[in-house]
Amino acid sequence: MAKIPVLTEYNITGSGFKTPLTIALAADIHERPDDRFIELIKQAEPDIIAIAGDTLERYDGNKYGTPDKKRGIVRKVLFEIAYYVNRAAMIITRNKRLPIEKTYDLLKKFSEIAPVYMSVGNHEQLFLEEDFELFDRLGITLLDNRDVTVNLKGRKVVIGGLSTFYDEEWLKAYAEKDGYKILLSHHPICYDLFIKDTDIDLVLAGHNHGGQVRFFGKGILSSGEGIPPKYDKGVFDNRLVVSAGCSNTVALPRFNNPREIVKIRLTD
Repeated sequence: MAKIPVLTEYNITGSGFKTPLTIALAADIHERPDDRFIELIKQAEPDIIAIAGDTLERYDGNKYGTPDKKRGIVRKVLFEIAYYVNRAAMIITRNKRLPIEKTYDLLKKFSEIAPVYMSVGNHEQLFLEEDFELFDRLGITLLDNRDVTVNLKGRKVVIGGLSTFYDEEWLKAYAEKDGYKILLSHHPICYDLFIKDTDIDLVLAGHNHGGQVRFFGKGILSSGEGIPPKYDKGVFDNRLVVSAGCSNTVALPRFNNPREIVKIRLTD
């Protein structure tokens, strides 16, 4: 966690924007804010800020959802064991989340830079009333299986958020809407499960923390999305962007895998 976060930049061509649209992507803050994220987002000079899930810790123990329908009993047991071993190690290593006011302040500073759109991750099944009040006060748009239409760079843009507790009927209707469609989906695995064969233009994801440990440009570990994960970090199919995330939530340190804010530039 002590290593300096970086700004990773991707250019996606063929998006149809005569005037480039810039998005700053943050994911997996996990109530471990860092003021350097603010400086990196300012450096990106975004038109909008997208937060692709797991900003807050709002879940009941280890009982959070997963879109991986193929997880059998053996994988479930192994996942439970790994969860509690890691939890104990996190206590020993004092890798703890910060007081919630710190994350609230980070979101406030984000909202002062550009409009913020936020989707729901697997750690966010139990938002509190004060969370909703904060989002309303700061003008942060929470996209929990819903979408909004805005005008950006002279184009109709439909921004949606697919929740961990996904709604396939909403997603189907969203995918058929007119306009350039940007979908925030915390889990990259949803790209293969639901999104790949749709007309959704851009998908922004996180969750896998870049594979935690990276060798030869490939991440090794993930949270229930395969070892190694298919989508660890980077751009896939010129339309899926996966962030390596903003925090470290396991006892194993990151290796060759700095925390990051992602700058996405969409051009014609």
